[in-house]
Amino acid sequence: MFMTRFLLPLLICLLQAATLSAQDTLLLMNGRTLDCRIVADSGTVFVFEHANKKGKIKVHEVHKSEVFSVKKQGEDELVLYAPNPMIGDIYAVEEMRFYMAGENDARNNYSAWPTFIAGFVLCGTISYLGEEGLLLSIVPPLVYTAAQLIPKIKIGEETISDMSYQYNDFYADGYEPPARTRKLIRALQGSYAGAAAGLAAFILFGK
Repeated sequence: MFMTRFLLPLLICLLQAATLSAQDTLLLMNGRTLDCRIVADSGTVFVFEHANKKGKIKVHEVHKSEVFSVKKQGEDELVLYAPNPMIGDIYAVEEMRFYMAGENDARNNYSAWPTFIAGFVLCGTISYLGEEGLLLSIVPPLVYTAAQLIPKIKIGEETISDMSYQYNDFYADGYEPPARTRKLIRALQGSYAGAAAGLAAFILFGK
């Protein structure tokens, strides 16, 4: 009985591993690559099995409009993407590859913590010096966050997965939106946290 209880889960894990060993690859429009096993194709949707971080196999669906290309085991890559200016897809196929690489690198590697820290210090100082002025706790964070829409996103070499992308305009186009979004979020978080800290510091120590 003990052996049965031990061997059955092990056998299931081995079968799951064997099932996914014959892997297909989905390259999504956001730049992410999924190693999976495609189990169904409805014509508009792929149904696939994918192992999560814990190794558990889950079944997912993805619409083909979200897929750049698919590569089934033993077959060549099939590109599903095609330029369509009507829906904003203005890039040629190879240009889109650079764009997606930029998206992926920004999502995985871009850090906006310096923006958070600067916002915390700046708005915290203004809030503290403004004593208990409510406007000086609310308005500066909004102004600081809005100001992050102005400067150009700097692409650090340490965030680039392939240095051949460094001066590629299409790569930079893809890098900008997720990096900008992260910068705005960190600006808002840091500036309001700083404003709250500055106000609390004045209440506790400034009077």
